Amino acid sequence: MLVYAPYSLEELFFLVQKDDDLAFAEIYQRTWQKLFVAANSRLRNEMMAKEIVQEIFVDLWSKRNLKRIEAVESYLFQSVKYKVIDYFRRKPKQFEVVEDFLDTLCNFEPADGRLVEQEYNVLVEKWIASLPKKRRQIFTLRFVEDKTTQQISHTLNISTKTVQNQLLNATMLLKQMLRKIMYLLFMFVFHQEIF
Repeated sequence: MLVYAPYSLEELFFLVQKDDDLAFAEIYQRTWQKLFVAANSRLRNEMMAKEIVQEIFVDLWSKRNLKRIEAVESYLFQSVKYKVIDYFRRKPKQFEVVEDFLDTLCNFEPADGRLVEQEYNVLVEKWIASLPKKRRQIFTLRFVEDKTTQQISHTLNISTKTVQNQLLNATMLLKQMLRKIMYLLFMFVFHQEIF
């Protein structure tokens, strides 16, 4: 956006605090790639790096009137740092979810079909709880409360594109986890039948 080309990031953020969404878009355009590279260099996971950067911008916009930022770029890079640390803190919880299910499989008896179904449901609930806050909120609104993308966008004061991206990422991750679990379940049942 040529109009904002001469503005510093700090001047742009001042405009953002006055609800100037074009100034916000300019900050996004100038810094997104650098923030993504910083996040991805630590995570080695492009999808997670994109999500972290997206969360940072969602937070920046939604709390624009509450924040006093002296150096915008430094603030954004600090945000990447803390989001990455938070991601690694949460990561073990995601592995615990699968381990809990494996423990259930090890104690599986053929007559325990309902128990496995209950454990499966608990597993999905734990997985949802392990999602980043914003993604969990969007996922719950869509699939638990049956809200539309438009309703979620309005409720959380975010764009419908952000809602769609978060839902796409969440459903892809859920499918990956469920595929692994179904494979483990199949292998376990197959192993039981052979031996």
